[in-house]
Amino acid sequence: MWLLLTFSFLLTSAARDDTDKMLGGEECEPHSQPWQVALFERGRFNCGASLISAHWVLSAAHCQTRSLRVRLGEHNLRKRDGPEQLRTVARIIPHPRYEARSHRHDVMLLRLTRPARLSRQARPVALPTRCPQPGEACVVSGWGLVSDDKPGTKGIPESQG
Repeated sequence: MWLLLTFSFLLTSAARDDTDKMLGGEECEPHSQPWQVALFERGRFNCGASLISAHWVLSAAHCQTRSLRVRLGEHNLRKRDGPEQLRTVARIIPHPRYEARSHRHDVMLLRLTRPARLSRQARPVALPTRCPQPGEACVVSGWGLVSDDKPGTKGIPESQG
């Protein structure tokens, strides 16, 4: 079951390599992360993103495909529960120096064809006014599996991705 998850951690000054994965997340309260966006390619979940205004979404450039669709107001990617909004993408703007091999400058903007209908379930992320400091608690959200259906894993056993 693909659910919106949060991960809490302390910011450290040490760099991590690209193979690190965040473990130990927990399911978010439904619609508690209203800026979280799901990107789909041909009906399949592709990447997470963030709503930054009614017209713009921020994501990773490596998520770029020709047929991106955006779902806002989402919680469980496997079912519709009412507040979801489906949008098409009018314009894709990857970072001008994005490098696919190294993932340097791995960021892109997506301009929605129609603006998001802002609500309790879909609203832009509040941008920070300063950079976080080492040792400061941070929260990250995104979609993930609550179980990978393998022996010895935690989570809901019937969950599948």
